[in-house]
Amino acid sequence: MNQLAPSQRRLQRAPDWTGDRLDRFSQVALRHGLPGALLGALCLLHPESGTLLREALTGLFADPARYLLTGTLVLVLLLAHVWRLDRRLDAGAVGWVLYLLAVSVWEEWLFRLAIPHLGEARGFGLREVALASNILFGLLHYFTLRWKWPWCLGAALGGMALSRQMTEHFDLAWVVALHWIATCLNTPRLPGRPSRRARSTA
Repeated sequence: MNQLAPSQRRLQRAPDWTGDRLDRFSQVALRHGLPGALLGALCLLHPESGTLLREALTGLFADPARYLLTGTLVLVLLLAHVWRLDRRLDAGAVGWVLYLLAVSVWEEWLFRLAIPHLGEARGFGLREVALASNILFGLLHYFTLRWKWPWCLGAALGGMALSRQMTEHFDLAWVVALHWIATCLNTPRLPGRPSRRARSTA
């Protein structure tokens, strides 16, 4: 019996040379979360990363209460969405939503801030580096999460939209929030967790 959540069945390819289907949180975290977090940490070693981060978090530092209140509201709304799908909200479901927040943080730092702007500092055009960064972002989903190529293309295009937001607002917290909402709406269930309908017919 296929135990993948509906969103995972929709996104993932059949088993191929990149491996089997990912139906456990540990698989997703090891294949996608950990490598990306390590890449993000590696970018933090760049001597200009501290300045870049401070500039991109100016709004958060200036008014932390407003950002904390907004973040809490987003969390409550996302948890309400998860509960609405399955009428269940346990530690696993809450942990998954918070994991998606962590993923959104490192992906936005890495692909929309660090790679484009540190590349620009080395003399490359910002648009060209941002395009290359978002192509890499889409490819990452193909190889680590084993997404079907149309969804990887969608991830790259969505990344370009987030890059535009970063260029217009230069607010990392704002772009992370947009990413978090989109990711949670796209993959709201913990890997391996069947939907309410699947449980009722089992």
